[in-house]
Amino acid sequence: MSFNITTASLVSIVTFVTIFGYLSQLMGAESNQLSTDAKPYGKTLEEWAKEYWQWNVGVPPGDIPKDVNTNLDKCIVGSDRQNTMILLFGVYDLTYSTKCNISSAKPILVPLLVGECDPTVTEPRSKTGKIEDLWACAKHADEGLKAWEVRLDNRVLFKKAGNEEVNGHLIDNILVRNSSLFNFTIPQVNRYEADAGVYPAVVDGYYLILKPLPPGEHTLSYKFTQEQKIPGADLSSINGDATYLLGIK
Repeated sequence: MSFNITTASLVSIVTFVTIFGYLSQLMGAESNQLSTDAKPYGKTLEEWAKEYWQWNVGVPPGDIPKDVNTNLDKCIVGSDRQNTMILLFGVYDLTYSTKCNISSAKPILVPLLVGECDPTVTEPRSKTGKIEDLWACAKHADEGLKAWEVRLDNRVLFKKAGNEEVNGHLIDNILVRNSSLFNFTIPQVNRYEADAGVYPAVVDGYYLILKPLPPGEHTLSYKFTQEQKIPGADLSSINGDATYLLGIK
């Protein structure tokens, strides 16, 4: 009887250690894929957010066309001006699925729920010339972030949904708020069909940076739910959902 109890105990210990080790590796992989340095890849998160918006505004307006080869949405990815960071597509009130080839040498910026404000925005606070009003205008687009999830190859990297959280403590690390002013160049052809020109602007929101992915096939998805706090709004919440099938070279 004593021998059986001892054997059973050893089996239980080995099983626990094996499972714990596996979970630790998995959690480590999830955490290690995220970049949370003060200056990831040589710039602050605020600077990366400004780079994102400078690229994003140049995306052509209108519906996203389909790729005839994949029957998915056209691949939309961008880069900063130094060609260091891969910038993914913002999906506010959109569902977007695409297939793209990207470099294994570059990190990836995920625009989870992001905002920008400049004098072309149809919002009274954008016209006053006060940076405090621009901050409030940009922040307004990002308030009410209720739930989010970022997955890589079916591993949850970052999540909040009800009582479920994965790396939820990182939410403040990916937030840009009350940014400095920068010169925001809006081209003639732009996503928002705004008047072209150079304007003083600020950025806001949640920007998640992933470390470069290894060569091969990967699936990266991100989604969010934002509660609407605008009186008389048609919807109680706004959703965004993106899936990138990535060929990493």
